[in-house]
Amino acid sequence: MNATATAPVTDRLPVVVVGAGPAGLAAAAHLVDRGLEPLVLEAGARAGAAVREWAHVRL
Repeated sequence: MNATATAPVTDRLPVVVVGAGPAGLAAAAHLVDRGLEPLVLEAGARAGAAVREWAHVRL
């Protein structure tokens, strides 16, 4: 058995989510539900920055 498969969460590498759009925020929420603390990176000024530029998506 792989030793990392049974390692406590605190012994794992950090998890980075690239992008704070709908998919990135959903991924981060699922990680939090599993006891992990993701680092969410977004190039825009705030979460959903690219989605806000798509005039066809309501926020």
